[in-house]
Amino acid sequence: MTEDLYHTYSWKKPFFTAAICLGILLLLNDISMRLYLFMEFPWFDIPLHFFGGFSVGLACIGLMRLVYRSKRYERSPQFLYIITLTLLVGIAWEYVEYYYDASVAFGGNFWFDTIKDLLMDTLGGILSYICFHPRKKDSQI
Repeated sequence: MTEDLYHTYSWKKPFFTAAICLGILLLLNDISMRLYLFMEFPWFDIPLHFFGGFSVGLACIGLMRLVYRSKRYERSPQFLYIITLTLLVGIAWEYVEYYYDASVAFGGNFWFDTIKDLLMDTLGGILSYICFHPRKKDSQI
């Protein structure tokens, strides 16, 4: 009996997890802005960028599971899609920081802060791939 891979790789779990993570992230960002935590603790945006990359990676996984069906999902270049989408969202976020002159961490060194933030976004996306990518089940001996 063949198992329907679409149901095996449900899109709901990564989307639901991404939505919760994104809600927590937005709440933490709002609190941090109101309490000036980014000014007080320049390192405070590091875990937020990591968490943001993780959230984007989860949303990408959910989207791929929704778009690709069965075997096509397993053959899709998931890692590449996750890294690309995570970087694109990170670059867009960095543009917003630049536009609003919000990149004040590390003495206002914009390029250092941008590269660090994009690295943390990417590492978060990689963790989402590690946690949610399909694994081949061990064959029983």
